[in-house]
Amino acid sequence: MQRYLIRRLIFMVPTLIVMSMFTFGLLRLMPGDFITAQMAEARGADQAQIERWRRELGLDRPAYIQYFRWTGGLIKGDWGQSYWQNEPVLKVIRRTLPTSLELGSISILIGVMISVPVGVLSAVKQNTWMDYLGRSISILGISIPNFFLATLVIIYGARWFGWFPPQTPQKLFEDPIGHAQQFLPAAFILGAALSAQNMRLIRTTMLETIRADYVRTARAKGLKESAVIFKHAFRNALIPVVTLLGFQITITIGGSVVVERALSVNGMGRAFIDAVPQRDFPLVQGILLLLVGVTLLINLLVDLSYSYLDPRIRYG
Repeated sequence: MQRYLIRRLIFMVPTLIVMSMFTFGLLRLMPGDFITAQMAEARGADQAQIERWRRELGLDRPAYIQYFRWTGGLIKGDWGQSYWQNEPVLKVIRRTLPTSLELGSISILIGVMISVPVGVLSAVKQNTWMDYLGRSISILGISIPNFFLATLVIIYGARWFGWFPPQTPQKLFEDPIGHAQQFLPAAFILGAALSAQNMRLIRTTMLETIRADYVRTARAKGLKESAVIFKHAFRNALIPVVTLLGFQITITIGGSVVVERALSVNGMGRAFIDAVPQRDFPLVQGILLLLVGVTLLINLLVDLSYSYLDPRIRYG
């Protein structure tokens, strides 16, 4: 296990290097830069002034020099300066990441709390009304886009209850009610989509598992049905679900852009989507590279969890 862990950590380094090159190059394919984006809003600057601003930001240098300057700063712990927000990239990430982590954690928790019981019950009660109801709910959850559900929450929340999402960040210990009003609707919207995907996967894997020989043997020994389902079948059915859940965690942390913007949650996804049209390359690069690192770590944790869920799996 230790050798496997060290090997995986070493392999992360070239992956991060390749992804940093890909991210850096992809952004440079976009037309224009931060200066041209600002000139679209502030007309009247002459060409000499534009070139001077480019020199100050280092945008006049060749792309490969800009890349090595950026990666050299990363090694020293300097992720660059956000053009748009005029502050260090790490400071922006430290301010927005806890919000995205909180929103993502609550969303995952809601998704698991809904999907696990419904998925297991749907498999155990196959082809009954409970199974049909669970499958219908999962199909509905997959079919409705997040942005549409967020729009419905805002419209009908305002129309029926006079509720609007708070427009400014609400801190948990200063205003718990306002904080809950800001986070819980967004978390429920994201959690509903996650639970719909997990529901179908849990049902499918449980159906395969409860027909396995060892489950029939456990029933033949006279074990209680609850012990057969949760101790023998459910644990082995979790491996595909954990794989999907690891992917969902990364997507939820960095990809809840539409929900964060619609419900005024100032997380990392919203900072990312605001930085793209402004051509704020350092901030976009920093957030993308962070998400790549988080994805690699989560994938490692998911792989390590396999040996716990299934003792037959060993890493050498």
